[in-house]
Amino acid sequence: MRKSLIFAVLFFISNSIFSQDLIVTKQGDSINCKITKVKTNNIYFTFKHKDEIRSTLLPLSSIETHHFDNFQTSEVTKGQVVGYENYQHFRFALNGGFSYQTARVSEAVPSDFRDYTGKLKSGYHFGGDLTYYFTETLGFGFKYYLFKSSNSMDNIYLEDIDGNRIYGKMSDDLTISFIGPRFSTRLLNHNKKNAFLSNVSLGYLGYSNDKVLIDKYKLTGSTLGLSLDISYDIGLSDNLSLGFQISYLKGTLLKYKLNHGSTTETIDLDEGEYESLNRIDFSVGLRFGK
Repeated sequence: MRKSLIFAVLFFISNSIFSQDLIVTKQGDSINCKITKVKTNNIYFTFKHKDEIRSTLLPLSSIETHHFDNFQTSEVTKGQVVGYENYQHFRFALNGGFSYQTARVSEAVPSDFRDYTGKLKSGYHFGGDLTYYFTETLGFGFKYYLFKSSNSMDNIYLEDIDGNRIYGKMSDDLTISFIGPRFSTRLLNHNKKNAFLSNVSLGYLGYSNDKVLIDKYKLTGSTLGLSLDISYDIGLSDNLSLGFQISYLKGTLLKYKLNHGSTTETIDLDEGEYESLNRIDFSVGLRFGK
């Protein structure tokens, strides 16, 4: 949480610096200005001429070069720049990728099943988030993600107190879902095509495991979850980006419900038996902006 707040402060400071840009035409003219947009064929900018603020455009074919932040101070203030706030207010992201649960395998797990349990720590996730940016750097929205992992083993047995054995199958089909509001900070590059984002979410973390241990069971539970994201978006077009993201999700299950099919009981876990749902997600996906 503290790291995300630091990101937000840094983003705000960095975007409050309003430096001046430079355009050099093929005719050798130098224009001190504020570039507001660079499109396929044209460059849009605002400049000051005889105490008058003007906004115009030039074809890129007539431009020799252009430089962002060429001067530390600007004669044109933010309020005078037409289209300065011409950034995407909405961002919808779809993500998917590899996940790894970071908790260690409990020492209480029998040695014959430690490898089986360890393989359940790896899985995949998919989901998305929708954010509205009320300024260029700050936004608020919602996030939903689903984690899946499964494993199975044949020819296991249970032994009763009399030494009788029952043979069968063991399997786990694990689902962990997260949904909640999120606060986002964003840093756009000069042409506002690429973006670095830091996000923090606090919400509902749901746990479900369709389990077979000779017989079928279902375990369910929920807790409070905290999600921290760092991502980078690469603009492919005006409204489409390719994004890469690393997330850390944190939550601890203190109790769960065990359904035997005909009855359901609540199991309160002791402090040393708490179920950690912490994991790391490595994601790639598409972002749609407007």
